[in-house]
Amino acid sequence: MAQPKLDEDLLQRLAALAARLDGGDENADASILAEFNQLAGTSIPFSEFQGIYGAEEHIDYVRRVLTDRATEALPGLERDALATMFAKVLADPCDNAYLQYVFTTIKKTLGDNQISDLVFWPGEYFGDGDNQRELTPELMADAVLERYAKRQSR
Repeated sequence: MAQPKLDEDLLQRLAALAARLDGGDENADASILAEFNQLAGTSIPFSEFQGIYGAEEHIDYVRRVLTDRATEALPGLERDALATMFAKVLADPCDNAYLQYVFTTIKKTLGDNQISDLVFWPGEYFGDGDNQRELTPELMADAVLERYAKRQSR
């Protein structure tokens, strides 16, 4: 279970292109959009670039796009491996590259789209509004696996 290595030069180039597209003109910037999609191996529509900066930095957006493309599901992902992943996240919650890898891996493997809520807003994840609770990596792993098991039993 290895975090994908992203080409930093490509990441920087794509972030610059995304910044130009964000707030740009769809017709005038068609060649920039084509270049972004060609370099990233994507087919992202122009509309998706609008308002990126209001939500996240362009570099983080591009890192998320590239990580999503490069990350595979991990069949057989078990509690101990999940707990290890969460332990690393909790040790450095500002490591955006690793966060994106963990979130994408869990989403692709277990179908859980709310992992960032579990890490940063557990009250949203559990639906009880208690965002002050302290979760251990093991409790986080248990929560994800329990949610997965419930979805599978439906």
